[in-house]
Amino acid sequence: MKLAKGMYSCQDVPVIIFDHGCTNPCLYCGLSNRLFTEETIIATGLENIVKELINFKGVYLSPTSDCFLPQNAELTHSLLEEIWKQKETFTPLVITKQIIPDKTIKLFIRNKHRLVLQISIPSAAEKIVSILEPGSAPVSKRLEMIKKLTDSGIPIIAVSMPWFNLDDDINSLPNALAKTGVLRTIVATGVLTNRQKQRMIDSGEEKIKAAALLIDNQTNNGYTLSLEEKILTLKKITTAFISAGIKPVICTADNHDLEGNNLPLCVKFKHHNF
Repeated sequence: MKLAKGMYSCQDVPVIIFDHGCTNPCLYCGLSNRLFTEETIIATGLENIVKELINFKGVYLSPTSDCFLPQNAELTHSLLEEIWKQKETFTPLVITKQIIPDKTIKLFIRNKHRLVLQISIPSAAEKIVSILEPGSAPVSKRLEMIKKLTDSGIPIIAVSMPWFNLDDDINSLPNALAKTGVLRTIVATGVLTNRQKQRMIDSGEEKIKAAALLIDNQTNNGYTLSLEEKILTLKKITTAFISAGIKPVICTADNHDLEGNNLPLCVKFKHHNF
């Protein structure tokens, strides 16, 4: 485990990098093999990381490897348990596609006033997601976990980014999330490198292939939807979320071209706990 300098200025916190990465990463993921130079590493090892984290308001777990992969879950629990003992105001920003162990859920319930918990879920289509995110928990299990967490008083932010419109009905995902008690979501269309785009095309799933082929606007960072198509797509999904009673925001970390448009944009992460 390593503590590295923050990757996203909108969060203004460092990030946790696990030695155990995703062995079967999502087809669209461009972070699983990311290398960090020596000057970006703040500390290594649990004890040293906790000492350093005292100086920060929070930490992001984790942009490069899921913190609740079986090989990372115990370390994640130990880190959060220890830092919460030492700093009452510390607020981790946690994101996962995995199932959180029961003992960590109990830890989260006790500390729900100093936690931001995000569950990533790109579609309600179980089979398609199993291909798109092969190393992640089934959609049904994620939805069950979200309901368990919201019933326990932990507000969940659903993260649907990148969103590829893989459902037969655009309302499927918003309606499924609304039933679990989700009130907020973050959505974005994302950027694909050549490798990521090709992995989606070669997936064997026609809807995933079709989604990848639509992302054909080449930029310095990779392939995106054209600005016109991006705006149209995001208007459709945000309208669907609003209709389901969920407040959507659009992440602009990879979508700076959206700024100035009449969309619910997020340029600085805000949360009452964070």
